[in-house]
Amino acid sequence: MINQRERDIAGFAFFSFAALVSMEAAWEHPSILTWLYAFHNLLLAWFYARRTPAAQYDRTGLWLGLIAALLPTIPYASNPPWYLLVPGLAGYGLCLWALVTLGPRFGIAPADRGLTARGPYQFLRHPMYLGELVFRLILVFASINILLASILALLLAGIQIWRILHEEALISGYGCYRNLVRWRLLPGIW
Repeated sequence: MINQRERDIAGFAFFSFAALVSMEAAWEHPSILTWLYAFHNLLLAWFYARRTPAAQYDRTGLWLGLIAALLPTIPYASNPPWYLLVPGLAGYGLCLWALVTLGPRFGIAPADRGLTARGPYQFLRHPMYLGELVFRLILVFASINILLASILALLLAGIQIWRILHEEALISGYGCYRNLVRWRLLPGIW
């Protein structure tokens, strides 16, 4: 069984590799969204290297999180139209805000690293997942292969819902947080 430090090194290596792959994709299909995706993977590697140890984590969730991180590495259109760029940037902005708010609590696997109710977490319980889903959905619409991208987006949505449900069951004190923040992912819906 590997220890926390080995998991952190493996996660850092994984996101560093994902950053290189996404940089190559951005180089071949340059757009602000593809470069933001590459930058995002670099940020994830950096945050992964500085995270707080988990009291407990879900191994299956770790694998699903890693799969989710690789899903959108598909061919993108080089220049998405402005009407895709605006919601894509908004989704990425929410994701970045959530990531910076989490700071050392960030992790891929559902894990108990403590709760935060600051930043976007005072409005939604899983704002990073919402930001990622919006950002990646825009990448689907900007994709060269819309059918493959749509299938991958549906798979990503399923994985994120599974991760949400496991996180909520795993983190201590989540019942109190649920009372403070009503909506998981979509205000007024779920």
